[in-house]
Amino acid sequence: MQAAYMTDFGGPEVFTFGELDTPPVRPAHVLVRVDAAGLNYYDTLVRRGAVSREIPLPHVPGSDIVGRVEAVGDGVERFAPGDAVIVAPGFPVDEADWSTGKESFARSYYPGGTFNQGGYAQYTLIHQRWLVKNDTGLPAEELATVPLVLVTAMHTVSTLGQAGPGTRVLVHAGASGSGSMAIQVAKALGASVITTVSTPRKAELARRLGADEVIDYRQRNFADAVMEWTRGDGVDLVIDNLGGTAMSDNLRAARWGGRIINYGLVAGLETTLPNIYEFFRGQYQLLGSFMGTLEELEQGLQLVKARKVKPVLDEALPLGKVREAHARIDKHEVAGSLVLLPWA
Repeated sequence: MQAAYMTDFGGPEVFTFGELDTPPVRPAHVLVRVDAAGLNYYDTLVRRGAVSREIPLPHVPGSDIVGRVEAVGDGVERFAPGDAVIVAPGFPVDEADWSTGKESFARSYYPGGTFNQGGYAQYTLIHQRWLVKNDTGLPAEELATVPLVLVTAMHTVSTLGQAGPGTRVLVHAGASGSGSMAIQVAKALGASVITTVSTPRKAELARRLGADEVIDYRQRNFADAVMEWTRGDGVDLVIDNLGGTAMSDNLRAARWGGRIINYGLVAGLETTLPNIYEFFRGQYQLLGSFMGTLEELEQGLQLVKARKVKPVLDEALPLGKVREAHARIDKHEVAGSLVLLPWA
């Protein structure tokens, strides 16, 4: 099969486009013909070795996979060749953790394409447990932008953030894959949204997705803008995919008792609570989030089928352009998500 695979850890140049053996079908597993594979910022962390340098090489990354069943192993009953499917974007790699009630809390839970072979290939093999039938009716290249950011948004905005009518939400990086989905989920739940962007093109996208207010953070401090938008009250919920230097202003932007939920590190691995007295005096809730469960993915797909949440596709590229795609993510040149097409 044709595949884009890493031969080392580093920049986009570590990718090779060529032939790898098609995975042999095993009992309880499904061989999926990959029609489209979405790219995420997380993929660049895998590529750099920031997640782990113990990932065996050569390695095929990619957690967002949309395709059709090519073949099934013994014991597979829910799927048959030709079925349209979506691969769960994350799951525990240790089968001993599969009985965990909320699988994203298992220690061996990782996005797909971390310690298993992912979607940057014409075929991928997956256990039937982590496969969902695709009845969305969306083109594969559009749907491939959805799974990872959708399950993340459902977990952060809905489950942990408890967003709903009357809730005011700050979403960082509103034109990114995760930010664009968080805006849509928040709006679908009835919340009001203010978001940050860095270019006029990204601002236009955020408004199209339903953001009520858009801040160009290069021109204005986002906490100041939030306080003006809320007339000094602060937001109920901050969806933070940045981390690092953003945290102190996250606290300034949130109301007393507000939730700040972090699931990203684009602005740095280390962060500081500038004044611990103000933190506990304001009774802020600082929560960590890591993707979500298969149940939350299926709940989110109901919003997709109802067209309350839409894919945000920047561009679909042939699999052979994997280096170009990763370089564009590294340079923050993407509005929405990029997708690779293994059969183009």
